Amino acid sequence: MDNDTIEKMLHIWNPHFESIDKSYGQNTLPRSLYLCKLQELIHLRHILVLTGIRRAGKTTLMHQLMHWLMQKEKIPPQNILYLFLEDILITPCLQHGAKFLDALLQHYQETLNPKGKVYLFLDEIQGIPDFNRWIASQYERNPHFKFILSGSCQSLVKASTASLLTGRNIQIDIYPFSFSEYLGLKKVPFQSAETPQEIWRINFSQNTQIQHYLSHYMLEGGFPEIVLASNETEKRAIAASYYHDSVHRDILLVHSIRNARDIELLGLHLFREFTKTHSYSSLGKPFKLSVDTIKNYLSYYQQAHLFFEGPFFSYKSKESQDIQKARKIYTIDPGLRNWNIPLIRPDLGQCAENLCFLELKKTCQSIYYWKGKQEVDFAVFAPKLHLINVSFADQLPPREISGLVEAMETLQLNESTLITKNTFQRIAQQGKTIHQLPLWAWLLAKHKTPP
Repeated sequence: MDNDTIEKMLHIWNPHFESIDKSYGQNTLPRSLYLCKLQELIHLRHILVLTGIRRAGKTTLMHQLMHWLMQKEKIPPQNILYLFLEDILITPCLQHGAKFLDALLQHYQETLNPKGKVYLFLDEIQGIPDFNRWIASQYERNPHFKFILSGSCQSLVKASTASLLTGRNIQIDIYPFSFSEYLGLKKVPFQSAETPQEIWRINFSQNTQIQHYLSHYMLEGGFPEIVLASNETEKRAIAASYYHDSVHRDILLVHSIRNARDIELLGLHLFREFTKTHSYSSLGKPFKLSVDTIKNYLSYYQQAHLFFEGPFFSYKSKESQDIQKARKIYTIDPGLRNWNIPLIRPDLGQCAENLCFLELKKTCQSIYYWKGKQEVDFAVFAPKLHLINVSFADQLPPREISGLVEAMETLQLNESTLITKNTFQRIAQQGKTIHQLPLWAWLLAKHKTPP
C-alpha cells in the first residue's frame, strides 16, 4: 500500500487530527455505564477489549472515549489513533496481516510524531491474520502504547492465539441499549436510584409514560439504528441484515461451515421459541441434526452474542452440567427477534423475561433456571443465591408465587423476587417473603437484587 492511500485513510478515520470539533464522538448519546468503566480503566497498562454483537455500539463508544480523552484529559489529538479495520479500502491489504499494521503505524509515527503516551483504537481487528501476535509484540516492546480493541469474542478472547494476551487484557461486553439508555434516546426524563424501591417511589408520578415506552422497547429492542429507523419496513430490513451478517461473518466464516441453511433456520427457530426450555435432542429433531451438532451450533451462537443458554440449577454440579437436562434459550435483543420473524401476537411476557436475563447477565457470571413441580425463571448468585420469576401480566398466575415458595423451601431461602407488570408490594407466603416489583422500576435500578 502506498503512503498516499495510507495518509488518506488515516485522515478519514481521524478527523480530530485537524480539530477536536470534528471528532466523531460528539453529539452521540453517551453510554454512561460503559464510558465510566472505560474511563476508570484507561490508565491501566492492560489492553482493553470491547466485544459484543455487531452494531451494538462498540465503534460509537470508542469515539466517545477518544473525545473524552481529548476534551477532559487534554490528550493531544495526534496521540490518539483510530483504525477501522473493516473499511472496504483496506480489504486488499488484509492478506499482509502484521506487515500492513506495521506500515500504518510507521506512517502515523513519522507523520504525526506523537510524544508521550499513544492511544491506539483498533476497531474490528479480527480481520487481520494473526493479530494477537502483533498486539502482544507491540505491547511488550512499547510500554507507552495503550491498546483499545474491538471485535468478536471468538476472535479476540477465544482464538487459538488469544493466550498470548492472557493476563494482559480486560474484556468488556457491550450490549444494545438498556431501557434507561432507550429512555434517554427518546428524551424521556426519569430520576436514577440504586434500588427498584427507590425508583418506584421517586418516579411513580410518571410511571404511565415510562410503561408506554417500555412496551415499545420490548417490541423494537435496543439496537440504535433500528430504534432510530422511521418505519417498520426499515426496522425489519435492518434487523434482517444484522442477523444475516452475524451468522455469516461471525459463525459461518469463523468456523468454516458450508451449510448456511441449517445455522440460519435453527436461529430463526430459536427466535420463535426463546425463553422456553429445550434439550439438545429436541432442538435437533426438526432439522435432523445430531446432539453434538446442536451443542456446537449453540456454542457458536453464544460466541457471536446472538443467543445464550440458561442451564438447570442444582447444587450438584453433575446435575447442572448434564447435557440431557433441558436449557432455556435467550436472545441478545428481543427486537432483533421480533423483527426477524412474523408475529401473530407480541409475546410481551417472553420479551420481559428475556430483558431480565440480559440485565442479569451484565452483572452475574452464571444464570440458571430451577425446576421442581413448578419452574422458577432465574437462580443467580449476586453474590448469594437469589430466585427471580417474571410475570408481565395484569393478573398474576398463582403458579408464579407457588413456584417461588417451592424453590425457597427446597433451597432453604427466605426471600425471592417476582417481577411484575406494575405491582409493587411485599407478600408473605408460608413464612417466606416475596418482593413484587414492576419491571420498569427493576430495569431502571442500578442494583437489582437484595444485598
